[in-house]
Amino acid sequence: MTWHVYMVRCADGSLYTGITTDVRARLAKHNFGRGAAYTRSRAPVILVYEERAAGRSAALRREWALKQLQKSEKESLVLRSKKERLATDGGDFTGFRPAARTFFRRLARNNNRDWFEVHRAIYETEIKAPLAALVEDMDVRLARLAPEIIGDPRRSVFRIHRDVRFSKDKSPYKTNAGCWFHHRDAGRIVGESEGGGAGFYFHLAGAECLVAGGIWMPPRVTLARIRAAIVDDPRGFSRTMGPAFRRRFGALSEERMLKRLPRGFDPGDPAEPWLRYQSFTASRTLKNDEVLGARLPAILLRDFTALLPFVRWINLALGYAPADRR
Repeated sequence: MTWHVYMVRCADGSLYTGITTDVRARLAKHNFGRGAAYTRSRAPVILVYEERAAGRSAALRREWALKQLQKSEKESLVLRSKKERLATDGGDFTGFRPAARTFFRRLARNNNRDWFEVHRAIYETEIKAPLAALVEDMDVRLARLAPEIIGDPRRSVFRIHRDVRFSKDKSPYKTNAGCWFHHRDAGRIVGESEGGGAGFYFHLAGAECLVAGGIWMPPRVTLARIRAAIVDDPRGFSRTMGPAFRRRFGALSEERMLKRLPRGFDPGDPAEPWLRYQSFTASRTLKNDEVLGARLPAILLRDFTALLPFVRWINLALGYAPADRR
């Protein structure tokens, strides 16, 4: 019988340490409310650290030692372990299962609180926990690709609850899940609010799943700054959408494009092809076998790499500089 010492990250960001002879079974118990009292009100949890012990006594001693560490020391241990796993076996994310997409299709037909509460455990274990693990995995990969772009399981994952205050549709839940990787200086604001920048996005749903990048529907002041930067350097902006970008994404999304040039710009300007855009985003639909598999982080990384010059150009135009280290 092999004993293990493990740490899980709870939904509130805290870390819980325990011992067990079967880490996967113990993780399932935590997520179904049958684990430790501490985690019952903090589910879902995701595994972030694991090590073997010589026996139960050794595991108990190591558990006690880990619990004495400061939070910053625990986080350093978790990060170091994650980098090692990423270098060998690809990290913690093991993939979404078909049940995740089935859940959203069923939710679309039963979008009410009673149905959701009955099926909450499925949402927590099949969607929320794996999505948090995906964000953790991608954050480590982005630390090498684009250190200024970050992901946080607590802040990068969008809430499933809809804001129905100003909507005729009073359905309480979104029928999709998404996560946003953003510039560390810009914050996690997405669209129509000051302070947001360009970043990367992953979208999971029962129907279409996609990966995207850029900046969606920025507020007027931000949009004006992007347009001014394009006017100053139209060729530089065009070059960010190079062969890798075009192979994977084709062209920019034409969502909500203006029919005419905005005021203050003349026809024939070298930047004219880009000035009618109100969003600067590109996306592609993911195949089912891309979404449902442990290779998803590697696939997303290739997409993010193709989008990176475009995303960095927009961020630099808004005053958010690239970085060479975390």
